[in-house]
Amino acid sequence: MATIQSVRGPIDSNQLGLTLVHEHVFFQHDDSRRKASVEFEKKLLQDAKNVGIRTLVELTPVRRIDWLMEVNNLVDLNIVASTGYYLERITPPPLVAYSEAQMVARMLHELTEGIDGTQVKAGIIKVAGNLPELTPWEVQVFTAAAKVQQKTGVCIATHACAGSREQAEVLLRGGADLNRTFFSHVEAEFGWQGRSVKEEAKYLQDIARKGGSLLFNNFAFEWDTPWPDLTYLLHSLCDAGLQEKILISMDVNWVWNQKGEIEFEAQAAHPGAEKRTFAFMVTEVVPALLKAGFTEKDINEFLVGNPARFFARSGQPM
Repeated sequence: MATIQSVRGPIDSNQLGLTLVHEHVFFQHDDSRRKASVEFEKKLLQDAKNVGIRTLVELTPVRRIDWLMEVNNLVDLNIVASTGYYLERITPPPLVAYSEAQMVARMLHELTEGIDGTQVKAGIIKVAGNLPELTPWEVQVFTAAAKVQQKTGVCIATHACAGSREQAEVLLRGGADLNRTFFSHVEAEFGWQGRSVKEEAKYLQDIARKGGSLLFNNFAFEWDTPWPDLTYLLHSLCDAGLQEKILISMDVNWVWNQKGEIEFEAQAAHPGAEKRTFAFMVTEVVPALLKAGFTEKDINEFLVGNPARFFARSGQPM
């Protein structure tokens, strides 16, 4: 058991409950629409609570902590904030120009002292790679995250549509512990570099055997990962005895579009994508997984047991 920092204060890892480990409470921060944004997000979070979701891990590493505090005061859920960096092209100045030492200092401050002058501390590090081969800037970010993990023991989450193995190698060279790391979006077929689903299964099993956990979220994103391929990968990990390395989430994110309307990821090209809310995990994904041959015990591990075990490693000496 470990103590995890949340927006409302420290909680024990065994109290996380049903946990979505890769989400975005606010992906966009438009002060002119703050009230409407908070009200909309309040409904999404309340719907999540109503179906039994207890904890969300907010993996937007450059965020407005006051927005998270405001909405968390309205809904009784655990929200774990992140520190770190997303893609270089959308990282705002001056953060994108930080040296490795400055990156380390910023992450350490947000993990141990507080974010934006508040007492709210981050509970996880988020980093991202765009392509299989990391850029020099991305290598610097991953190395800084590894050094911060060495100092604090905190867990790391990566954006890994492609190149999760390459990311793991950079983290290991920096001194990270893969048992405290999960790689997100690994089922996205556009990142497989031509591998077949069977070859991808072996690729992912290799990462899991080295300690890394694997985050799946493309539920109802058939254009990125057809359902038969997604369930094949999940079954292959379970059959290989690697069930404890599986995490599942929704990766919900939405923005205000140019028409002044709320638009969910992929909704413009794929009408219906807006149904993919936090609650969708319980109302739609879980029943679909049961029909696909997974047991209630399996699903409880994916959503409750595995997140608790993963975060139980956080903060322990390395």
